[in-house]
Amino acid sequence: MRIKDREKYAGIKNILKAVTMLALICLLPGCALTGKGHREDAVSGWNEGQDYQGSQEESEDALDYELKTVKMDQKEADDARGKLIAQMEKCKGIYTAALAEGSDEERKTSGGGKAVSVGNDGTVVVDGVIFPEETVHEMIETAAADGCSITCGSRDYNMTNYEKIDAAIRRAEEGEDAEAEFYQINTIGVFRYYRLEFHEKELTVTFLSASFDEAMEIYIQQMEKVAVYRWEYTKKGWLIWEKALTRNQEMDMHIFYRILPLDVQCRDMMEHYIVPVSYLSNNLFLEDWDENSLEKIEFNDLFDYLYEMATGKTLDEEVYSGGIPKEEFEAVIQQYFDIRTEEIEAYAGYDAAKGRYPWSAVHALNRVQQIQPFPEVVRCEEKEGGILKVYVEAIYIEEGTDYSFGHMVTFRRTEDGRLVYAGNQVDRENARLIPGYRPRRELETR
Repeated sequence: MRIKDREKYAGIKNILKAVTMLALICLLPGCALTGKGHREDAVSGWNEGQDYQGSQEESEDALDYELKTVKMDQKEADDARGKLIAQMEKCKGIYTAALAEGSDEERKTSGGGKAVSVGNDGTVVVDGVIFPEETVHEMIETAAADGCSITCGSRDYNMTNYEKIDAAIRRAEEGEDAEAEFYQINTIGVFRYYRLEFHEKELTVTFLSASFDEAMEIYIQQMEKVAVYRWEYTKKGWLIWEKALTRNQEMDMHIFYRILPLDVQCRDMMEHYIVPVSYLSNNLFLEDWDENSLEKIEFNDLFDYLYEMATGKTLDEEVYSGGIPKEEFEAVIQQYFDIRTEEIEAYAGYDAAKGRYPWSAVHALNRVQQIQPFPEVVRCEEKEGGILKVYVEAIYIEEGTDYSFGHMVTFRRTEDGRLVYAGNQVDRENARLIPGYRPRRELETR
């Protein structure tokens, strides 16, 4: 059922429930004040022959939280399994070559491993396998050569052959029956298959996931067919479905896949300047600022993200537990901002006695506890004077929306060719939910 149809149905259901309860109150005026025996008599009277609608509606509400699984016949299961295995076989050479690259120590962190484990979500993977995005993209292009639609689990690559998926969904929006299928590959070596079946605007999804075991044999780890609770195809091209009604964020049932592609510049800016910073424990994209108000930025909290962008390495908490050396801190900040050293010293609390800037790694007690949306660049505009305006919209999976809030990031190209952050403006008027933020130093001193 489409989201709008569900909401309309839910509204009608709530009205009927209210009317039913009002009728019960009118029929049983003394129940709330009488003794236990009278209460039991009243309930018994309904059980003996009258239709107690309140109980039925509550039962229907409870069922919304349960997966509505659909039985698969043997042929259907075999067909789905065969399709996923065929795609994995195409990628096997790239997969094994990636495992063979590098030393044993490198495999532990960037691609390799030999033991099999089961994650909390039931995913079975080869321990230690973390493929570079380039390897995943190579597998996608290889498998998609025959025209199938494949996307990347990291959401950093456009779906191949997306046109037929888009066409099927649009037919379904018009009430036509339609079918489509696509695949996903991710960095931990898990392959997924989805078959979408639309009938009278209802969606049923067949899902399989599989991986290679230590002997490079294909292991089917999950197979299911579900009549989803609701679905939506957004204007931006996100297909969103909710497998069952979500109880809370920790038990989220939303599935998001971008069908329509983003242009190359949007992808590039997102990969190199937006996603690496995002919204966790820093305020670069949560505050309104420009190059005349750089003091609004918490550079101490931003530093670890910029450091990883500049060096490709994660900041070592033990090595820098006493703070960041002056020259190292300023070099990283000035790589991405057109800012004077004196300004950095003033805004980031330079400790002249120690020759360091204060810094703390992110941990549970010095950040706002919340589930994070992820940013997506939807438009880029080149302006005079080397200015680039980048329009970002945050996607909040747990809230089921492809627009949590938006912000415009301004970049400026300097004389030496660097692209520096030059401003940010949050669209608060149209925001649905903006992540909270407090500086780490404030939370640590509570």
